Formats: sequence, structure tokens, C-alpha cells
Amino acid sequence: MKAKKLFALLLCAIMVLSLVGCKKADDTKEADSSGVSDEVTEKDDKKDVVEDDKKDAEPVVEVKEASIDFEDGLYGFVAIYTAPANADAAELSIADFNGSKALKVTNMTGKVPYVAIDIASLAGDKIADIKSITMDIGTEHPDGKFYATSGKIFAYSGEKRTETNDTWSVYIAKRNPNTARAILDAGEEFVPGYQNMIIVALDTDNGAAEGAGNANFYIDNIRLLDASDNVIKADSTVAFVEPPGFSDVDRTNLIPVKNEVEIWSNDGGAAWAQGNGITTIAQGGSFDPALITEDSVFTIYYQSEGDMWMVLQSWVDGAPFSWQRVADQGASIKNPSGTIAQITYDQLVQYCNTDDFVTYLSMLQCESDQDWSVSSVTLGQRSGIVDLKNEVVIWTDDSGDAWAQGTGMTTLKNGGTFDPALIQPGCVINIEYKSEGNMWLVLQSWDGAAPFSWQRVADQGASRIDGSVCQITYDQLVEYCGTEDFVTYLDMIQCESDQPWEVYKVSIGYPAGLVPVAKEVEIPEFAGDSADAWAQGTGVQTISEGGTFDPALIQPGCIFTIDYKSDGMMWVVMQSWKDGAPYAWQRVADQGVAADNGSRAQVTYDQLVEYCGTDDFVSTLSQLQCESDQAWEVFRFTIGYPVN
Repeated sequence: MKAKKLFALLLCAIMVLSLVGCKKADDTKEADSSGVSDEVTEKDDKKDVVEDDKKDAEPVVEVKEASIDFEDGLYGFVAIYTAPANADAAELSIADFNGSKALKVTNMTGKVPYVAIDIASLAGDKIADIKSITMDIGTEHPDGKFYATSGKIFAYSGEKRTETNDTWSVYIAKRNPNTARAILDAGEEFVPGYQNMIIVALDTDNGAAEGAGNANFYIDNIRLLDASDNVIKADSTVAFVEPPGFSDVDRTNLIPVKNEVEIWSNDGGAAWAQGNGITTIAQGGSFDPALITEDSVFTIYYQSEGDMWMVLQSWVDGAPFSWQRVADQGASIKNPSGTIAQITYDQLVQYCNTDDFVTYLSMLQCESDQDWSVSSVTLGQRSGIVDLKNEVVIWTDDSGDAWAQGTGMTTLKNGGTFDPALIQPGCVINIEYKSEGNMWLVLQSWDGAAPFSWQRVADQGASRIDGSVCQITYDQLVEYCGTEDFVTYLDMIQCESDQPWEVYKVSIGYPAGLVPVAKEVEIPEFAGDSADAWAQGTGVQTISEGGTFDPALIQPGCIFTIDYKSDGMMWVVMQSWKDGAPYAWQRVADQGVAADNGSRAQVTYDQLVEYCGTDDFVSTLSQLQCESDQAWEVFRFTIGYPVN
């Protein structure tokens, strides 16, 4: 009997231990191959520990150490990245979330928030040890309900800050927050000295799609991990160090200008109300209208949910205008972010009905159809800078004193690395630089029979320049060197300025053919559309086919403008499912025909007519799609009209 009782007790003990073991196994999850970890977040882990302490006094999951937990309230190492056309001007703060301090990212305009984290400054000399990064990401919506969200963690690694990405998601309420993991595979390693960083983006929001408002999200417990998953300590007191080009203002779709002079600043008003503006010298004010010339462009830096334009007033007897809106109803040129508007000289002439409007001008003001504020209004001149395609970088990181040439590049025939055959008719040499002076090139030939030996090209202000970019055309190279065969004789190419200078990059490319457009109508169905190489996206179907797109928006003179991301070219596909249509499935402006700079493509109305074989393609259109020869994603698709 005692033996039977002892056996029974042993059997019960074995069963209890087995149940405990099963619980431990059930609580262990594998990391998803997409880069998103399904492991329970730190806060959930702590909850499990408390519950299991009551049962067997042993923690099931070890509480994790973090490199950054935001409990100190510091986040100076974080910045909002606003360069992409679909970027949200999100706001950062520290807030309580899920029982601790976290970084809160507040969506301001319904676009995609991109949150940049300066890993180089955080990790210091330990940056090369980082093999993966995890963080807890949580979300919330204005109505208090849970909706699934997802996004990407972009890593910018190596000397060239090469972009890679891993996905994250918060897909069920009980895993909000969830732990995301970005893995640096072979060839993706961070290196010291090159401002390597990550950007966390939320690009899919089921709540917004269902009308619940835009998601705010939280980042907590950032862990920089080495190859053994040990946590690398980070210095939360550091400040964000911007990589070159990080904080560039969104000047997409704008006319490049030079010699900007601020006319007035800090203005604002309610919807349909003009601001204080500025009066001319003739009326006792400070603005000299003689500054306005035929190549002038007014640039307005503003904040508003609405449109932005100018109002010109004349109090002069006999003037052809007295109170005149200029470039209203969407006619001003605007960037995709809706923060900068431009009005050209030709528009001023058109709306004031005279090319002598300067003589009569008494006052300039801003106005919008929504509440608005203006930080600055400037007047500049067209610089002539153009967007380029097929750029090839020639050299980087050069500098010199005033009137001193830099290191430059020598050609292959002289033991250098530059192949002058890259310089072809129609090309443009593009120089990204910093200097208080002008910028130009020096070409050298050491051949005694050459028509040039040491030659400045496009000096004395002859190059196209805007203060940060300089462009020199092929025709200028021919002109200054005195021969169309200068490539044969070229031995060395250098930069020079009349002030101390620094050059970040010199490249050779070709004009992309892009033009500024206004009166844009966005086709929202294209935002977020994507596909693999040679695959069309979802696109839009026309109203006649049960869809939402009205093809009557396509009018003579219009331009399709596509802001996208791809390593390939971008075009559109037109489909007609109607009997008797002159086309059925038609690529338009493929094979590099569309104007394209690698992130923005434009297809003209005339190209639609040409490829579809009819000027009545609108009446037979059933579906409109995007396509590329590489994997692609579209941020924005508009129909607008060119502005001269």
C-alpha cells in the first residue's frame, strides 16, 4: 500500500512538472522571417512573470534590458524625415504608454510619418558591433478602438548609407505594443564615421482606411544587439546628426530659383482673408517693385490645409487692375507637401492683364481658402537648374580656397579613374557644393597639340547656379574649350570658386524633362499602390466600369505626375474593355520615354494620344495602372497642367 501511494505521488509530481514545461514551451515564439518579432513585448513579459510567480515562483520570460527606454525624457537623437513626397510633418514628444515613458509620434496630416534615429551617435565606437535592432511599437487611434497597423524599419548602412528594410506590424490588440526587429545581414553592416541610422515608418493604417482617424504610434525599449544578442549601451544625451541632404526642403515640383530675397515674413489670416502683406515704396512702404523682372518667381513658405495665392492691389488712377487674385483656384505651383507655393512673372502678367503691372503696383498680400500662416515670402530668379536622370557620380568630397582648384579627377589615360567617354552630347555636369561664391569647372589637357591646356568653363557666373547646386552643359564645355573633340584631349577635370568652397558630389546626367505643374487633382487610389517588376498595380477603374475614376479629368494639355520609388523606369498602362476601341492593353511612355528623374515621372496628354492611337482614348478607357521594369511603389499620382 505504501509503495502504491508513493508511486501515485511520484506520478502526480511528474504530471505537474510536465504541465509547467508545456507552459514554458507555449510562451516561446519564433521571430517572423519578415523581420517582425512575434515575441511578447517587455510589458507583457512582466505581466506573465507576475502571474507565474503565483503558481511556481519562477519567471517564464526574463525581463529585457534596453539601450534606450525614454525614462529620462531625452529624444534629441530622433528627427522627423520629411524629404519624401508622402512624408507627414509629424510631431515628437514623450508620453506615458502601457505603463512607462515612450516616444510618441503624432500624425499631423494623414501622410506617412518617417522617424529617423541616429544610431551612429547613440552607439559611438560600438556601432560596428550592432547586428540587429529591436524596439517595442504600439499604436492608438482617436476613437480609442484598435486597428491593425504596419510599416517598415529602414536601415542606412555602410559608407554609402545603403538602404535596406524590415517590416513591422501591430496586428492584434493583445500584442499592442509588439516587438519589431531589424536585422543587419551580411553586407548591411553599420560602419563608424558615416552617420548610419534607421528610419521607422508607419505606412499602412487600417483605422484611417475605415474612417477612424490617423494612428499615432509609440516607440519604446530600443535595443541595439550584438551577434550574441547582448544589449549594447547607448548614450541618450547625444543630438541627432543629419546626414548630407537629410533636411532638404521638399522642393519637388518647384522652379529652382537663385538670389532669393525675403520680401516679408510672419503673416497670417483666416480663410478668404488677406494678411498684412507689404506696400510699395510709392505708397510709403518698403517694397521696391522694380525688383520684379521677367525671370522673377515669388516663393511663399506657408502652413494651411487649403490653397495659397497672392492678391495684388493698385491704388493708382487708370490702372488695369485694382484688387486682383493671382494664381488662385489651384493655379499656383506647390510642392507635394503643401508647404511652399510659387507664382511666376508670367502669371502676374496674365492675372493683372498687363505686362506693366509693376508701374501700378501698390500692395502685395497672401490669401488662402483655409486658415493660413506664412513664415516667409521671397523673390528670386529662375536659376535654370534642371532635374537629371541616369546620373553617374564622378567624384566626391573635394574642397579648396578661393581661386584654388581641388583634387578633381584625372582620366584613365593618365592613370586616373575617370573615363571621359561618359561626357556625351546633351549631358550636364552637376556639382553639389557649399560656397559663398560662384562655382565652375577647370579642364586641363597636357597634350601639346590640344586646342586648350588650362581652361575655366562657365566661370564669372555663366554656370547655372542656385547657391547649392551648379550645372554646366555639354555645349558650354564645347564653347569654352574651343572644340567639339575636347573629350579626346581631356586629362584632368577640377572644381573652382572665387570663395572658399566644398564639393559634396560631382556627377554627369541628362535632363529628365520634368516640368512644374499646377491645378493638380490627386487620384488617391494610387497612393500606396505597388507591384513587382513588369507587374501592374491595382490602379483605378473608370466610373463606366463600376470604379471611382472619372476619365473626364484627362483633358488636352494635362500631365500625369507620378511620385514613386523604384530602381527602374515608370510608366502607365491603359486598358479598354469596350468593343471597337483602338487599343485594349497599352503601355504608354515605357522604355524611358516618360520624363523621369528616378523618383518622379511624367506622362503627357500627347503621349497618351500617341500610344493609344486615338485622341478619343478617354471615351473608351476602362482601367489606368502604373508599371515599372523593377519592383515599385507609388506615393502620389496627380493630373495637372504645366506652368511656364
